[in-house]
Amino acid sequence: MNTRIEKVESFIVKGFEMKGDVSQIPALWDKLNGALCESGASKSEESYGITLAMENGNFHYIAGVRKEFAEGMVDSKEVVVPSGNFIVAKVDGGVDQIPAVFGALMQMPGINLRHSYGFEKYLHPEGSEGYETEVWVAIE
Repeated sequence: MNTRIEKVESFIVKGFEMKGDVSQIPALWDKLNGALCESGASKSEESYGITLAMENGNFHYIAGVRKEFAEGMVDSKEVVVPSGNFIVAKVDGGVDQIPAVFGALMQMPGINLRHSYGFEKYLHPEGSEGYETEVWVAIE
């Protein structure tokens, strides 16, 4: 698995949240995509799936875009992703592989985890048919 280290400045993600089983996440993305189309919000070339907490198999998760691309979205939530360093890896094999990539990054030798949000970043450049997925884990 190829990895890289990225330093990011704090940014705000605005979208929809859920608290529950991981099986509810695809419907959350459908809701976000529908709201972005309905609101006429600017087209973002990236979106984020942020895990705010996990407890006993339940997720507190937000599917969203950077705040500046979420104009007009109603009933949405915001989360601030704090600045800092992240170790990043591309997810090969589809979204089913996201947990395995998170796990591998969190157990890499020589990496000191930092208390912050981990997230998926979906890259979907304008004009492309699909998207690439990356996993970002906060590190010291």
